[in-house]
Amino acid sequence: MKNLALGLSSKIVSSYMNSQPLNIEKTDGYDITLYDENRAVIYGLASEAIEFKQGFYEDDKFDYFVDLSPQLHHDVKYLVVKNKKANEQIFKLIQSILLIALFSVVLIVIVGYFLAKMFLKPIQNERIKLDKFIKDTTHELNTPITAILMSIERLKKENINENILKRVEISSKRVQKIYSDLTYLLLENENQIVKQINIREIVENELALYEDLASKKSLTIDKNLSDAFLMIDQLSAERLISNLLSNAVKYNKHGGKIELTLSANEFTISNSGTGIKKEQQDKIFDRFYRANEYEGGFGIGLDIVKRVCQRYKIEIKISSVENGLTTVILRF
Repeated sequence: MKNLALGLSSKIVSSYMNSQPLNIEKTDGYDITLYDENRAVIYGLASEAIEFKQGFYEDDKFDYFVDLSPQLHHDVKYLVVKNKKANEQIFKLIQSILLIALFSVVLIVIVGYFLAKMFLKPIQNERIKLDKFIKDTTHELNTPITAILMSIERLKKENINENILKRVEISSKRVQKIYSDLTYLLLENENQIVKQINIREIVENELALYEDLASKKSLTIDKNLSDAFLMIDQLSAERLISNLLSNAVKYNKHGGKIELTLSANEFTISNSGTGIKKEQQDKIFDRFYRANEYEGGFGIGLDIVKRVCQRYKIEIKISSVENGLTTVILRF
C-alpha cells in the first residue's frame, strides 16, 4: 500500500510539473481517494472517520494508508489508499485453494478409477477363467468317485481280501469328503432349500461314514443323541457335522475317545487328541490354517463350519487343553 501511494504521489507531482491534467488510474483491490487541504474530495469516494496524518490505519473492514507526499500539487493534500482487510483476502485465497484441491482430488479419483479398471480387466478375466476351470474340474471329480465307491460295493461280494477293500473304501470316502467340501466352497450353494431338519439324523448318517476310519484307529465313540430340529439346508447341515466328526477322528490319538451329545438346542463333540495350543485356538477357523502339520487335510473344514454357523446364526465355542480334551459346542 505504501509503495502504491508513493507511486501515485510521484505521478501527481510529475503531471503538475509538466502541466498535464490529473489522471488517476483505478487499481484492482484498492480504492484511491484524493483530498485537498480542506479535506474535500478531489477524486474518489470519501472515507469515513479516517486520520488525516501520514501513516497506516485500520477499522473493522479496511486498512488505510494516508500519504502527504503530493504537497498540494493539483491541490492534492492527502492521498488515501484503502483496501479490504488481509484476513478476508486470505480467507478467499484459502477458499480458492480448497476448491482447486477438491477438484484435483475428484479428477484424480475419476482418472484413477478408469486406469485401475483398465489395468485390472485382464487380471479379472484370468480370475474368471480360473474360477470356471476349478468349478468344472470339481464337478467332474464326482464321476470317478462315484464309480470307485460302486465298484467297492461290488467287490465286497467277491472273494477279495477285506483289508484291501477297507483301505480303498476309506481312501475313497476321504476323496469324497474333499470333493463335498470343495463343491460347498466353490459352488456357493445359494439355491439350497432351507427346511426343518433333525440334526440327530444328520449326526447318525455322517457318523456311519467315519466308522471304518474310527475302527482303524481303535477309537471309542460314546453318543447321547436326542432329537434336535433346526431350520437349515441339507447340504450345509451335512458339511457342518461331517467336518466336526472328521476332525474328531483325524486328530484323535490311537485308542482315543470321542463323545457326542445332542440336545434340543446344543450339540457337543469332544475328542481325546493332541489338543490345540491356546495361541492357535483363534486361528483354527481361518481357511487353510492347520494347527497340526503332520496330519492330512487342507485347512478348509473348520472354515466351512464357521461359514455355516455364521449363515444360520449358530453360536460356536471351542475349548482345548494341549495333549488333552478338545471340545466344540454348537448352540442353535
